[in-house]
Amino acid sequence: NPVDNMRFVWVPPGKIMVDEPYEIGDSTAFRKKQVTFSEGFWCGQTEVTVRQFNRFVKETGYVTDAEKEGNKFTWRNPGIKQSGNHPVIYISFSDVAAYTEWAEVEIPYETEWLYACRAGTETTFYWGDEFDYDYLWCRENSITGTKPVAKKPANPYGLYDMVGNVWEYIMVCDSIIALRGASWTRCNTAKGWWGPIYSDVIAGSVKPTLLKCEKTPFQPNNRDD
Repeated sequence: NPVDNMRFVWVPPGKIMVDEPYEIGDSTAFRKKQVTFSEGFWCGQTEVTVRQFNRFVKETGYVTDAEKEGNKFTWRNPGIKQSGNHPVIYISFSDVAAYTEWAEVEIPYETEWLYACRAGTETTFYWGDEFDYDYLWCRENSITGTKPVAKKPANPYGLYDMVGNVWEYIMVCDSIIALRGASWTRCNTAKGWWGPIYSDVIAGSVKPTLLKCEKTPFQPNNRDD
């Protein structure tokens, strides 16, 4: 991308089975649903870095929500040691939306992220069924904070840090956002925002009260940007 120098990789056409939520009385259950990506799409190879976000701020004069609110920690002063090649942290969804508009890209939908993360594999993680510190950064092997992007092996599609290091924003539907991939502070115990479900490191979980979308949460969006 000439705007922020993010490298993109091509995610080929294919299919993925996802857990689709549905209501049974006052509770929510899940059923398997196949989602097909007939055209494939482009995906950023790494998480957005401090260097890339700094370029955005310099060119636009943007001030993050954390800075406006006078928070102790911000992307400039995260409380941990970071270099330009670390993933940017302490940014809100509004900050992300402003960045993606500037960079002329879009935040991925949930099915796009899941499909890109699994990269054609059918195991618990894209490297296998066992939690393996060789493939991700978490509290037990990073200890003091985030690590530079692309230091662990990429998944089969060439995407880095899809699990661990920092949370990644995704769109569940037009009116709902979520976090996927887990952060270095959480992924060693595989906890999502709402429960210690092992697969949450990849799939995450969604509160039942957030399932009423304007369109289906699992609608694939074949985009070339």
